[in-house]
Amino acid sequence: MQRVGLVRTLKGVIIFLAVMAAIYYIEIFPDRIEEIVRQNANMAWLVTPGIIAISISAIPIAIALVLFWKICTEIGRDNSFCHKNARWLSGIGVCAMIDTGYCAIGTVTLELITGSPVWLLGTAVCVVGLAIALAAFLLSHLVLKAADLKAENDLTI
Repeated sequence: MQRVGLVRTLKGVIIFLAVMAAIYYIEIFPDRIEEIVRQNANMAWLVTPGIIAISISAIPIAIALVLFWKICTEIGRDNSFCHKNARWLSGIGVCAMIDTGYCAIGTVTLELITGSPVWLLGTAVCVVGLAIALAAFLLSHLVLKAADLKAENDLTI
């Protein structure tokens, strides 16, 4: 795949992920919270805090998508192996770790408050978050090493 096609595809995926996240955060998560309340009427006080808590988890995701967009822009400029991309990949890893920790805390809290068995879903989300963080940190390291090699080769006549 040519560089321009790759960048367009990656940016299309970012847009798709952003739209899917918006659908989940605007429609699906609030509906699920209200469904939990319908099943247990004494949990009605959880609707607003639940929606706020879920909305907070969107912040690291949005930041990671913006960083990924910046990486794609650098790839489009034929500057794939640069220190900026390594830094932005580390930022994506940090966002994934923050969101994973937040999800773990939320899963335990929801389990304690509602008694609803959400730990299996929460654990799956945490494992995916950790895998994303691990991949981002590993890629950051590799891009940094490649950027250093590129800088060294640029100095060679």
